[in-house]
Amino acid sequence: MSIYSQDIISNSGIIINQDKKLYSFNLDTILLYNFAKPVKKGKIVDLCSGNGAIGLSLASKTKAQIYLIEIQKELADLSQKSIEDNRLEQQVHLVNDDLKNVQKHIDHDTVDMIVCNPPYFKVSNQTALKENPVLAIARHELKANLEDILHAIKILLKENSHAFLVYRPERLSELLSLMLKQRLQPKRIRFVRTNSQKDANLVLLDVIKTVKEASLKVEPDLIIYDENHQLTKEASQIINGNK
Repeated sequence: MSIYSQDIISNSGIIINQDKKLYSFNLDTILLYNFAKPVKKGKIVDLCSGNGAIGLSLASKTKAQIYLIEIQKELADLSQKSIEDNRLEQQVHLVNDDLKNVQKHIDHDTVDMIVCNPPYFKVSNQTALKENPVLAIARHELKANLEDILHAIKILLKENSHAFLVYRPERLSELLSLMLKQRLQPKRIRFVRTNSQKDANLVLLDVIKTVKEASLKVEPDLIIYDENHQLTKEASQIINGNK
C-alpha cells in the first residue's frame, strides 16, 4: 500500500508528488537544491533524478529547459505526474532510461548545468540491501556507480559549465580522484554537520568541466542544529525557503 503525498521544497511553489513507501526526498535533496546555482537559460539536467524533486523545483528559478534522467519507472511516473500537475510540460522533460544511454536523448557537450544526488553506497557481498528495491537502487550503486555518473556528467556538460552534487565525506577522496580523470574539477566545497560537535555527514560540491586548473573554495560548514537542538538560522532559511 502506498503512502502518497504532495510536498514542496523550500517554498519553491512546485508540487512534488511522492510515494513514501517507495522513496521520498530528504534533507540532502533540499540542501542540493539550495546549493546549486542554476543558469537562467539553456539546458539543465537532473541525473539520478528520483521523483524529480530537484529538477522540478529548479523550474521556479530558471527559464532553462530541464531534463530529468531516472531509470526507475515507478519514480519516473511520479515525476511525470508532477510535471503535469505543475503545468511544466513545455519546460521539464522526463527521460525514463539508464543514464548510460543518456546520449540517445541529449547530445554531448550541450548541457549548461547538471544537478545530481547519486547513490552513495557501494554494493558488496556484505551489503544489507533494504527490502524496498526502489529505495535500494536509489541509495546503492546497483544500476550506476560513481564512475558511470561522472562520465555522464563529462559527456553532457559544455566546457566551463558546472555540475552540483551532494555526497558522503567518507568517499570524497575517491570522488575527487575519479572527477579529475573525467576533466572535472571542484570549484566550491561545503561540508554539512548535524551539529558543531559532530563530524560532517554530507558534502556539497560545485564542479566545473575544464582542461585548465581551477581554484578551489572551501566554504564555511553548514550546521543544521544548534546546542539547543533547534535549527540554526541558516538551516531554517534553507529548509523553509524564507531566505
